[in-house]
Amino acid sequence: MFENFFKKENEKLVNFSWKRVWLIITIFVVMVGVFFVASFVYVDSYKEKVLPGVYLGGIHIGGMDKENLTTYIQSMNTKLLNKGILFNFSFEGEEKKFTVYPSVLAKEETRDLIDLDIQKEVDSLIYYRKNDNFLSDIFSAVLVRIQKPTLNLETVKIDKNELFIQIQNFLKDYIKEPKNATIKITTLDPLKYELVSSTSGYSFDYEMVAGKILKSWSNLETPNIDIVSHAKDAEIKEEDVKLMTDKLSKIFDGGPLNISYIDKFTTKKYNWVITTKMISDWLEVQKNNEGNLSFGLNFASTTEFFLKEIEPNVNIKAQDAKFQIGANGKVNEFVGSRPGATVDTEATLEKVKEAFDSRILHLDAVVKNVDLVIKETKPNIKTGEVNDLGISEIIGVGQSRFKGSPTNRIKNIKHAIYDKLNGLLIKPNEDFSLVNALRPFTVADGYLPELVIKGDEIKPEVAGGLCQVGTTMFRAAMNSGLKITARRNHSLVVSYYNDLSNGNPGTDATIYDPNPDFRFLNDTGNYILVTTEMNTQTGDLFIYLWGTNDGRKASYSPPVVSKWIPTGPVKNIETTNLAPGKKECQESHVGAQTSFTYTRVLADGKKENVVFDSYYRPLPKICLVGVEPKVEATIPSTEEIPNTTEEITAEVPVLEENQLPFDLNDPVLN
Repeated sequence: MFENFFKKENEKLVNFSWKRVWLIITIFVVMVGVFFVASFVYVDSYKEKVLPGVYLGGIHIGGMDKENLTTYIQSMNTKLLNKGILFNFSFEGEEKKFTVYPSVLAKEETRDLIDLDIQKEVDSLIYYRKNDNFLSDIFSAVLVRIQKPTLNLETVKIDKNELFIQIQNFLKDYIKEPKNATIKITTLDPLKYELVSSTSGYSFDYEMVAGKILKSWSNLETPNIDIVSHAKDAEIKEEDVKLMTDKLSKIFDGGPLNISYIDKFTTKKYNWVITTKMISDWLEVQKNNEGNLSFGLNFASTTEFFLKEIEPNVNIKAQDAKFQIGANGKVNEFVGSRPGATVDTEATLEKVKEAFDSRILHLDAVVKNVDLVIKETKPNIKTGEVNDLGISEIIGVGQSRFKGSPTNRIKNIKHAIYDKLNGLLIKPNEDFSLVNALRPFTVADGYLPELVIKGDEIKPEVAGGLCQVGTTMFRAAMNSGLKITARRNHSLVVSYYNDLSNGNPGTDATIYDPNPDFRFLNDTGNYILVTTEMNTQTGDLFIYLWGTNDGRKASYSPPVVSKWIPTGPVKNIETTNLAPGKKECQESHVGAQTSFTYTRVLADGKKENVVFDSYYRPLPKICLVGVEPKVEATIPSTEEIPNTTEEITAEVPVLEENQLPFDLNDPVLN
């Protein structure tokens, strides 16, 4: 009896437990569903708005859309401009104040000395922590609400020089800077100089003003700057400088100072030169922390050089990866991850000082090159994390320069690299053909005609200039360690294709439909992605090959010219295809024999050397000169002369057109 009782009770307990389990599961599923629906609605509602919890300066801007945010930033910027920059300083125990309004009136137009890109600021704030990824955006929205980040404006720019002029105008009646004795170089060859005497006065420290203004403005706060001034004697006297003049010649014997940098990510090479003229202009006598005097470069001048010449080319924010393949099989959305880079100006200037000291101290090894010091920041999402094709990094970069190209040539290059190559995927073991990738070479497809000489005529030909792409791709393939399966050099030496390392011809590749073609084998075992970059201002063309480096290494030596071949005298060729007296000329091209070695070391340690020999024929200057057609008249016998006034007709044959003594139907002229 008890056994049946317990059995029934157990059955009830089991039935009751399963009901509760299913009830809990149902409630959980409903809650998860509600959560995801609510999250989707929440994220979508802030798609074009600033996420809640975001502050700009000390003001909460969460929930603002583009229009409201634009209006807010514009009004705050206008308010700051109208209110001006407040300055405070003490002079002989009396507190002084003045306001500088950051604008100047030039030619009846007002120019603001403090500027910002409002559109960029709005976009940056609207899309802060948004990645177009549902789960990621949910996480970001929650995180932002918790963290309540305070952001600042990132595009504020200050006209430092003009602002300092205005500050000096207010202070000129109060402040007189002490000036150290120094040297002024008057000529470099021969080296001559003047001794500049020291003067005393009131010191005014305004070098940090711009930074303080920038910080306040970026937070939409009215700048209120305290300026420190005090009476001060010059630290360096004339007698100190006189003891150092014997070291001047050693400084300039070292020549210019190079600052170099290789971007680890793109392998781009940069070089900046502090010339001897710049050294002479920036040279001054300086005192170090130990009180010792030496010659050095003016801090303001060298810092300005870094800000204007170096940082714009180097500084870049860390970049997260994006990858999407379109219906055409090309990658239509791609952003490769890359680390952020910022110039470490302080550390680099210290290296510059050490290099400068090596000249003054007359060390055995005078430093003539300084490596730029940078700080790196890592991206959050790496390239290899957004695709499964083995595309994770840049394996090689090709570069060439097209500066000076005519308009149609530039447009043809641009069409080829952006419309044809950018985003192209090259399969493993594919023998890539550049001609096939760039076809069809027609006006309908987007290529334009460019003038070339053919025979004795100057005619337009469609798709001129694509050898620039061939040359750049050749260099990219070699820097990637790929097997070159087809390459032919141009017939003539053309400056567009000279190697960037030494300016010599030899590392070019010509293409023409159907031949010659440039080809390489993708023997990496993974897909290769092609991306391109074209800078029409500097004339630089880059082709990047992305993939996975299997451990191979590659390089090619600078091309060596074993023989230059002279062009010979100018050739004038008569033609009836030009107006009489009109002349059109093709410039001369010196000939050359060159060679270079392409070396690649494969992952298994096997080393391959390929020598590329190139012959460029000389081409004299050739001018086509227009002439009158020659007339050959047949004089009839007296019996054949008409008795009346009938018109005498004569056959006027045109001579066969002259042909140039070589074939100018060469892709190099395109």
